[in-house]
Amino acid sequence: MYDIILIPVDLSSTNEHVLDTARQLGTPDRTQIQLLHVIETLQDEEPGEMDDFYAELRQDAEDKMQSWAAAVAEHGFAVQSTIEYGERGPTVTEVAAEAEADLIVMRSHTMDRDGPNSNVGTVSHQVAVFAPCSVYLVRPQ
Repeated sequence: MYDIILIPVDLSSTNEHVLDTARQLGTPDRTQIQLLHVIETLQDEEPGEMDDFYAELRQDAEDKMQSWAAAVAEHGFAVQSTIEYGERGPTVTEVAAEAEADLIVMRSHTMDRDGPNSNVGTVSHQVAVFAPCSVYLVRPQ
């Protein structure tokens, strides 16, 4: 049903459930799973000022994504991993468009609509509104 599923991930273990969900939605030997991690860049930094910091974040992301990619590939899926720099929401939607993704599967947390911190500007909300394809939001177990 889906040829390309994009999975934006942070580096937390809560993404395990998202990966399981994406595997259920895809078809082994047909669906390509594309893992995406976006390293949020800081505003107003001088060129080169944060290079060591970003290099460390990238290495952590590469290690974690390599482990996840191997686990997904064991189930018969072609897997691609990408690391980008920028704002998470807009970058996810840009990568989805470039990859011609059929579906984005990502985690989202439950929000109390009446709570003082109910912010509809979350990354998952931005992606759901601006994505060029369908978005499947996975709640924590």
